[in-house]
Amino acid sequence: MKTLSTVIQQDKRTLTSLATRLLPVMDTSLRTFLAMLAAGVAVTAIITLSIWAAGMDVNAYAGAFSWGLGFIFLALAVDNRGKLALVQMVSGLLILLMALLQRSISPDFIIGSGVLVAAWVGIVLFQRLSR
Repeated sequence: MKTLSTVIQQDKRTLTSLATRLLPVMDTSLRTFLAMLAAGVAVTAIITLSIWAAGMDVNAYAGAFSWGLGFIFLALAVDNRGKLALVQMVSGLLILLMALLQRSISPDFIIGSGVLVAAWVGIVLFQRLSR
């Protein structure tokens, strides 16, 4: 059996300049993708837990948890200034309203509270991780 070998010349300058131009772009997009993936996993987990809690017979504990979340959002609104404080105040009042509806009408309102909290967690987590 005969083997033939050949030498392939490579221009390393081209590869180096191409790699230095592409890697920062790839690093930024990879960081954004991983931040989005982490935020998506957190949002999915929170929504799944709220659906699971709605199906269990723990209405009193879920209601107390929703009230606590509402007061946490109101406390965050007092601590912040500007438009963010207004949005946090509205979110806190909505969570308190859903906790009241959950106690008096149906325990399924905890899913709405979970979706609202999951949206906040997803946005904040994405902002923190994508920096």
